[in-house]
Amino acid sequence: MTAVRLRIAEPYRAFGDQIAQLPQSLGRCGFTLHSGRNLIKRLSITTPEGDSVQVAVKAFAVPARLRGFVYAHLRRSKALRCMSNATRLLEKGVGTPDPIACIEFHEFGCLRRSHYVSRYWHHDYDLTALLYRGASRGPETHALLEHLAAFTAAQHDLGVMHLDYNPGNILVRARRDGFDFSLVDLNRLRFKQLGLNDRISGLTRLTTIVDYLRIIGRRYAMLYGVDPDDFCRRLEAAQHRFVTRRHRMKRMMTLLR
Repeated sequence: MTAVRLRIAEPYRAFGDQIAQLPQSLGRCGFTLHSGRNLIKRLSITTPEGDSVQVAVKAFAVPARLRGFVYAHLRRSKALRCMSNATRLLEKGVGTPDPIACIEFHEFGCLRRSHYVSRYWHHDYDLTALLYRGASRGPETHALLEHLAAFTAAQHDLGVMHLDYNPGNILVRARRDGFDFSLVDLNRLRFKQLGLNDRISGLTRLTTIVDYLRIIGRRYAMLYGVDPDDFCRRLEAAQHRFVTRRHRMKRMMTLLR
């Protein structure tokens, strides 16, 4: 027997009927934003009065039975953590798409499926192409990197640490006098006072391009009030350790297959 738990943010209660049907709609409707272990689709929902919004629906992979038991009884599901963390980020003034709903399906005392629904946030840039593949945006690249450093420093000053802070989880929208940023994939956030080592660790996943890392690091150091040269040396060393560790893990996984 399947039990459904549906949580809807107050501003979106009028969309309740359509939100409840979203898990069944994913297979036949919507535009695919990401398809892998998790599925993300963009769809539109409409109230009986005709109001319509675009939403992003993230369907999380079905957890193993033991993990499903843990999510049902001992720990919040990834979808619920995303919704809770998004609310907390907005309260702090950190950009993230509006949280709309969390939908969970439980069977025999275990979580089986879960979905997180947020407002779709239109963005202009592919940060992964820029920061991992070096696809420059021309003269605005330097400005974009410095604004990204400022956005990151502001999060850290507010005690927000995204534990998977990579370009794929940061959306960017251009405006006349700068850029707007929005965080996604929010199930792995930590809220605490951040020291220097935490801050450096929070920057290591941003880019594999040393020149870009130095631009981000120098701007961040100036905002944080520490020596830019020393900060960048520490950051580059931490980033090298992170990349080395990641490559080692990939080789081990390849050997185990």
